[in-house]
Amino acid sequence: LKLRFSRELALLQPTPKNRGIWGYVAVAFNQVEAERLSKVGPNRLCAEWVIKNGGGVRFVGSPNRLWKEYNSLPGENTAFEIKVLDASNASIMKIGLEHLKGCKCIDTVIFHNCKHLENDGLEGLHHISSSLVRLQVSGCYNITDSGLAVIAQLKNLRQLVIFDMMFVNNMEAVAANLKEHLPSCDIQATKHSVTLKQEK
Repeated sequence: LKLRFSRELALLQPTPKNRGIWGYVAVAFNQVEAERLSKVGPNRLCAEWVIKNGGGVRFVGSPNRLWKEYNSLPGENTAFEIKVLDASNASIMKIGLEHLKGCKCIDTVIFHNCKHLENDGLEGLHHISSSLVRLQVSGCYNITDSGLAVIAQLKNLRQLVIFDMMFVNNMEAVAANLKEHLPSCDIQATKHSVTLKQEK
């Protein structure tokens, strides 16, 4: 138990000393490439970012298909807009959420088992606050009570699912605070697994 707890503390402190080689790779894969952005636009660059880090995306017009293979993306001359960003098991970080700028149709975001996402990582969601209506945050062990508090700024949220957050000390208090700020949002905050409702 002591060894396991030590490893969990290390996750909370991704400093240069203990980040390790894969941590530096994650940083490199999360940086916005300005030249690439100017060439392909925000939606394609955002899709490339999520997929390179192990996640997937769904497009407006074809929401049933989850794109997870980089080489299967439409050609660079084919325009598309992201509707769903699924970062399940992805190595995304706070700096990577800068890719959300200019993606105006993302209405659903899933952060599940994102081990590199820092406690303040959710702040980047403000880039899509006007379109975001569904959000899941689960299994992201760097995020604490204070990290979840920023969700209160996402005024258009209609569904919020939070579960399996090891270092959230008082989930009930977190949920109560969010409900106060987001009265129109269906909030489920629990230790148990919950699934986002399908869009009607």
